[in-house]
Order: sequence, then C-alpha cells, then structure tokens
Amino acid sequence: MSESRFSNVSRRALLQGMSAAALLGLVGCATTDAEVLPSAGTTSGDSSSTPTTSTSSAAAGSVAVAFTYTADTSSSQGGGPGGGVRNPYIAVWIENAAGDLVKTVSLWHLQNGQDRWLSEMYKWYAASGGVETNSSATRAPGSYSVAWDLTDADGKAVKDGTYTVCIEALREHGPYSLVTGTVAIKGTSVNQKLDDNSELSAVSVSYQP
Repeated sequence: MSESRFSNVSRRALLQGMSAAALLGLVGCATTDAEVLPSAGTTSGDSSSTPTTSTSSAAAGSVAVAFTYTADTSSSQGGGPGGGVRNPYIAVWIENAAGDLVKTVSLWHLQNGQDRWLSEMYKWYAASGGVETNSSATRAPGSYSVAWDLTDADGKAVKDGTYTVCIEALREHGPYSLVTGTVAIKGTSVNQKLDDNSELSAVSVSYQP
C-alpha cells in the first residue's frame, strides 16, 4: 500500500526540523471551534469536570491562543504541482496535567466527508481519537486567534490548574509544525509567547480571569 504524501511530510519533519521546544512538548490537546477571538467572559460549572492539577476551584475567564501560519515557498516543500500552496490543516487543543485531552478548541480541515488525511494530524488524532468536534473548513495562511472558554469536551467548567496548549499544522507538499506550551489557570492574568516551529510563528497564549 502506498504512503500518503502527508505521511511522508510528517515523517520527514520529525527527522529534520522540529524544534527542541516542540519535541519537549509532544503531548495531546482538545476540541471546540471558538473561532476568531470572541470577547472574554466568565464561565462557571460543575467542579467534577476533567481532572487537572489538584484544586477545588472551578476556573473562570478565557484563554486566547494567537498564531501566524506562513507558507514557506522558498524550498522544495513550498508548494504542490504548478506552484500552488494548499491551505493548511490546523488543530488547537488543550490537555490537562496528566496529558489527557480536555478539549479541541479548533480544527480546520476538509469538510463534507472529503477528508482522507485527517489522521495525518497524528498528535491531535492520537489525543482525540479522531473525534471532529468543533471542526470547520481550512483557511488560507495568515494570522489568527482562537479562544478556549475553560470548559471541557462535555461543556463543564474545568478546575484551576496547569494546562498544555497544543497547535499542530500540516499541509500537502509542505512541512509539519507543532508548538506546545503550558499555561497556569489560577486566577492571575497570563501573557506568554511560545517558540516558533517551521511554518507556525508569533504564537502566544493569554489568560484573562
């Protein structure tokens, strides 16, 4: 059976270009397409949601994840036949301190049953089992911001604690990108930048209680 072009890209990227920060952060992430950043709100709920760092308080506020996706057309991996650049697949998800999926914040891929390549987003796929909650169509390269409302996949408010934010990107005939970083949800505002990786840059995570 022949391998997909996405598979070749993913394997090549792991061998050649993934940053140390990304390798240290190879953990899962989660699910909800809270697309282009809505205003921060206050969320409360059942404290029996997905377990995280031990605490009795339900988290409140929101987390904004901003990033820029730039297609590198300067290399042999830049574009497909004829020089065209495919829109990337991008997944943003959240994991708890145990490395379990909390929620998929955003998932951009081909819709209407046309997608044969979703499993090529192998870190998100392994974390989520391929569940496509909150998915939507691919977008062109550019700068984006998505928001996590501090709920889990069942809509229950999570507890205060430390969570991992994961961003994975892949496009046909292009390189693989993965950025991860932790954010402390403990009632104090957080603004932090994460390392660039391949075609993902200007990655930041902001928490507002």
